[in-house]
Amino acid sequence: MTGAVGAYVVQDAMDERYYVFDYRQIVTEGFRTIRTGERVRFHLSEDSPGRAEFVIRLDQPDPAEYYE
Repeated sequence: MTGAVGAYVVQDAMDERYYVFDYRQIVTEGFRTIRTGERVRFHLSEDSPGRAEFVIRLDQPDPAEYYE
């Protein structure tokens, strides 16, 4: 996954296609950002082909480490 100016690109491990999303689609509790290289799970938008939505971080960082 890569990120730039609040826009992110994720690659589906199954079909190897790329999808875009922004921070508003991150639904992981307590965190509204994602770091480059993190593993995520996402749903594909039915209304906008090529967009990911309902993005969930799979590896939750320790909040104390995150806010250092």
